[in-house]
Amino acid sequence: MRVLFLVLDGVSPRHVDRTVMPILHDLASTGGWWPEGAVGVMPTSTYPNHATFVTGVAPDRHGIVANEIPTGAGPVPSWERGPRSATLFDAARAGGRRSAAVFGDHHLVGVTGAARADRVWPDDGFAPDVDLDVLGYAKDRETTARVVEAIDGEADLIVVQLNETDTAAHIFGPDAPEALDRYGRADARLGVILDRLRSEWDQWVVIVVSDHSQESVTDPDPIDLRAAAGRLGLAGVVADDGAVAVVAGAMAGPSPWMETVPGVEGTMRIDDHTVLAWSSPGRWFSSVAWPVRGVHGSPRTAPQVAVVAGGHPGAAHLVAGFGADRPHSTAWAPAIAGLLGITVPADLPVPI
Repeated sequence: MRVLFLVLDGVSPRHVDRTVMPILHDLASTGGWWPEGAVGVMPTSTYPNHATFVTGVAPDRHGIVANEIPTGAGPVPSWERGPRSATLFDAARAGGRRSAAVFGDHHLVGVTGAARADRVWPDDGFAPDVDLDVLGYAKDRETTARVVEAIDGEADLIVVQLNETDTAAHIFGPDAPEALDRYGRADARLGVILDRLRSEWDQWVVIVVSDHSQESVTDPDPIDLRAAAGRLGLAGVVADDGAVAVVAGAMAGPSPWMETVPGVEGTMRIDDHTVLAWSSPGRWFSSVAWPVRGVHGSPRTAPQVAVVAGGHPGAAHLVAGFGADRPHSTAWAPAIAGLLGITVPADLPVPI
């Protein structure tokens, strides 16, 4: 058995549609498919959910509580910190299985602890000849070529992220024609990968997910929590991330003040030192206005694409195990460990 776990970054379950993504729709129709989607962790952002995919535990345990983690010294990029829990890559190595990680977003190597995989792309940032999108991430055709190489390299577990879908949703809005076009292009890339698997289809379990949905920005004026806290004399650190802001320091003490700020819909405490605030529909957080038409992070963007297929009997067993219940993003790592006969990451010692 071999497992391909592929993340279509930022794609909403509603876009698994024959007119938008026909290849994924056909794959879903022949396998297991949860049309309403799986459920992501909060914040519904790329890095917390990818860390959850490979560890099987929530952000308060793996430590990637936001794309940028607020500290007393300011926000720290989550890829510089990495998960504080063992991952599928650790479990594969301990169980004698080969693993590969192929990411369009190079920061995911650090976020997921993928440096401990047997094969990693990119292994030290992108080479100068790699074609990048406007936000500095690899275009999907570049990532797809490396996925095919990983398949030919006989990895037992391949974890993949295609990023152009998320870039398009941010720039154009998640339901804009330009974004729908990019989803279709990503669907074609999925087709290239599936075609490479067909000759060995009976060996494969294929899991296609997304890390979050996206929602449209309707108010171009952002919510500035730093300014609001300053007017109340509260000090601390704010890490803005689309429809959420992660707050630490004195301003993360009693948090009802946040819900009095216009545009803030709700809050939740992540740990003793950190609070997460999310916006009302159409709003977003930033201290600087810039052109953004799609965001994520709130509970509204928790739905994730969830499709399981493949020719190996393990695919049908996995679908039957979930049943009609919507999978949670914490469920994939233990499920994959079970398929490959390796230890669940949460049961391994914390890597040094």
